[in-house]
Amino acid sequence: MSDRPKRDSMSLEEATISNMWEIAALVEVLERKGLCTKQDLYDIIAELRKKTPQARIPETVFPSPYLLSQTEEKVIDDILAVLNQHGMDSKQSLELLEQVGRIIEMGARITRGTTH
Repeated sequence: MSDRPKRDSMSLEEATISNMWEIAALVEVLERKGLCTKQDLYDIIAELRKKTPQARIPETVFPSPYLLSQTEEKVIDDILAVLNQHGMDSKQSLELLEQVGRIIEMGARITRGTTH
């Protein structure tokens, strides 16, 4: 028997999210080292999708994740830094961000019901 701990199974959603974070980290490293920009990568992805139309996903399924404003990028970087600082794994981070989303939605519902 192996001495390695048994690994819990992961849902497709968890695996996809984990994969997304890993790719996002690689993109950050490439950009920080000045090897390419996020726009370069977006252009390459668009080109590859054109070459393989059977693998093409409709543009409306996923927003362009790498075309963010500087403010959005800064906020995301700050959030990731806080999550990493507190040692949160991808599942914990996702659960926390889902809670934050629910709080924001509740706030939006409350403000829609009031007038200023």
